[in-house]
Amino acid sequence: MSNLDKLRALSFSEFLMLVVSVLTLPVVSALLKLRGFRKTERFMALFSRLGIQSEASPVRVDQAARMVSIAAVRGPYKARCLEQAITVWWMLGVMGTSSTIRLGIYKSGESVEAHAWVLHEGKIVIGQMNEQKEFTPLLDVNIER
Repeated sequence: MSNLDKLRALSFSEFLMLVVSVLTLPVVSALLKLRGFRKTERFMALFSRLGIQSEASPVRVDQAARMVSIAAVRGPYKARCLEQAITVWWMLGVMGTSSTIRLGIYKSGESVEAHAWVLHEGKIVIGQMNEQKEFTPLLDVNIER
């Protein structure tokens, strides 16, 4: 199946989430570079309150995470885990859904790795690691609805 066929197979809500993801990821990146994490988080949280929907279904939560992942890998801007996490967290907030960005580190010898992921009802919705690394959580940022 070609990429165009895959795009045509998306539902309208998935297509809309994909477009929003493609547009939001570079904005989040620029905000992080210009304003830092805390100010970006506050700015995105403020705009998540503009959402008018009630709690999103588990399917919509998974769709949002999948569309952000697709946009981050196949879109014009190749986003890192933190940019993806903030974007999904914001989208879920717009949908009226509580979620948490978790920031953590993994230390092995002299090397240190950082990672960001989003939790919804205790489940990782974006930022799953393929490798079996135990990241030590350092910070949780919540959107409560």
